[in-house]
Amino acid sequence: MTNFPYGYPYISPYDSNFDSFGTLRLTDTDPAQTFVEPVAVTDVKDYLRIDAGDTGQDAQIGVMISAAREQAEIFQNRDLVRKQWDLHYDYWPAYRIQLRAPCVSVDLVEYTDLTGAVTMMATPADYFVDIAKQPAIVTPPWNRSWPAFTPAPSSAILVRHTSGYTNASPFWAGSGARVKMGMQMLISAWFEHRIPFERGSSSDAEFPFSVTSCLSYGALERAR
Repeated sequence: MTNFPYGYPYISPYDSNFDSFGTLRLTDTDPAQTFVEPVAVTDVKDYLRIDAGDTGQDAQIGVMISAAREQAEIFQNRDLVRKQWDLHYDYWPAYRIQLRAPCVSVDLVEYTDLTGAVTMMATPADYFVDIAKQPAIVTPPWNRSWPAFTPAPSSAILVRHTSGYTNASPFWAGSGARVKMGMQMLISAWFEHRIPFERGSSSDAEFPFSVTSCLSYGALERAR
């Protein structure tokens, strides 16, 4: 199953028991998380041939950049900007917990029992992290299993982790360059055609191949 962000069910394809599902949402922070977009407003204005001094539509272009990046993340099956996620499970999955890609770090693993007592786990004594895999995984240490406990009724297990690229990542000099181009083409279509369904057009038409080809180039394979 696809790794849906923003609170949708998150099922690891490594799980032999597909009842072992978790929910994934951005970690609550104060102030809320903000993202440095891979494409700047000035870059998009240059692509659209809008004069740099014309700032009247900068806010709308910024919204389109964020929307295009999120669409690219769906195609890429990974986070293109740096984010921190909370992955909650009701109980331990079969063996391995799959994280959002590209995982940078596992920041917290803890579980809450039926009495409300929280146990903080530590690596490498309690769990092992493999960020060489894409997507990364968390497993028990060698020859160990997940700790036995009576879980809280819901969301008893929390795996907090950070994923995504920075603008200085080598990714953007490689396949990411095509992703940026796809984002700009998609933004251009949105900018020039403010009405989504024009007369004579199909309401279920897909993105042009040039857009999907660029946005999906170098995408991670989904594990089976």
